[in-house]
Amino acid sequence: MRAPLCLLLLVAHAVDMLALNRRKKQVGTGLGGNCTGCIICSEENGCSTCQQRLFLFIRREGIRQYGKCLHDCPPGYFGIRGQEVNRCKKCGATCESCFSQDFCIRCKRRFYLYKGKCLPTCPPGTLAHQNTRECQERSSGQKKGRKDRRPRKDRKLDRRLDVRPRQPGLQP
Repeated sequence: MRAPLCLLLLVAHAVDMLALNRRKKQVGTGLGGNCTGCIICSEENGCSTCQQRLFLFIRREGIRQYGKCLHDCPPGYFGIRGQEVNRCKKCGATCESCFSQDFCIRCKRRFYLYKGKCLPTCPPGTLAHQNTRECQERSSGQKKGRKDRRPRKDRKLDRRLDVRPRQPGLQP
């Protein structure tokens, strides 16, 4: 009597799992065709809840929005971990890439990075590095307009090596 009851429960459980799997497959193809990492996903809006370590990235297109679960947030966004959900949040308007809302890593065109902020010009006492678009502290010995001068010890060495015919009566 016990064996048929166990078999009946096993079959009922298998049927439930099969139905659940079919439902997930039907829902699993949203706008982007990918509900990977989602706990809750719909065809119209994509993911709305992600697995524990993933970030929910919401892409907006006009009045429509679509969610996707990602390991890392895309460029222009940073990840915020929360108790309920981990989200991707947009960087500030002048940031191309950021670590948080208040700390930029790379700036958009026409801005220079200085201590995590994107500024239109470098502050006094700094120089703009054109390749990296970063403001760099000016070294204490470096003055404006003196970039091309050689260090003092090189000039002394040149004087020592300077071999000119000496005039009689003059001391070296």
